[in-house]
Amino acid sequence: MNSKIKNYVEVLFADVPRTKRAAELKEEILSNLNDRFEDQIREGKSKNEAYGAAVASMGDIDALLAEVTPSEDFKKEADYYRRRKAKFISIGVALYILGALALIAFGALGEVFAPQRVEFFGVIGLLVLLLFCAIATGLIIYGTASTPIEYKDFEEQNDRSRRENMTPRERKFKATMSIYWSVVTCIYLTVSFITFAWHTTWIIWPVAGILCGILKTINEMRDLND
Repeated sequence: MNSKIKNYVEVLFADVPRTKRAAELKEEILSNLNDRFEDQIREGKSKNEAYGAAVASMGDIDALLAEVTPSEDFKKEADYYRRRKAKFISIGVALYILGALALIAFGALGEVFAPQRVEFFGVIGLLVLLLFCAIATGLIIYGTASTPIEYKDFEEQNDRSRRENMTPRERKFKATMSIYWSVVTCIYLTVSFITFAWHTTWIIWPVAGILCGILKTINEMRDLND
């Protein structure tokens, strides 16, 4: 199979969700182009001439692609799965946070009400944390794995389009925020392990969240002023 034809077809279907119909059409176009290319080669044409003739002989490929481009119903379904996935992830993140809070709370309760059994309370808190983490991880995995691949492709294409349309300032801010939250995580873990004051070091997260919101607002205001 000619690699140039294969690359051409890959480009044609780059923005088409991987539905069964799209896969069948892709194979059909690929097979037809390759057959026509081989026919042109047998007639004595060069590879470049054969490639051009094969592509030209296919006619209006855009009309064929229009048959497998996302319809309004498809977009609605894709939006449903996107929102469902986001909901599972949100619940999962909330459970992670609640598990951490449970660990802190049981430790604090042990220190206040039963200092002699503080380790027991710590074990209970750890078990609750692990349970919440297990449920959260299961929800996140299920929300991702249960989404049909064609809807995943559609979401990835939209994300790619949004990234391509981002301004240089937006890209810079996004990269800065990635570094920012990595630094916040390192600070939280370092302070917590040094002081073992897990029941108070959690305050780092809401403070970091408020600061993130302020930075985001400042960045948006700068965009409005430009």
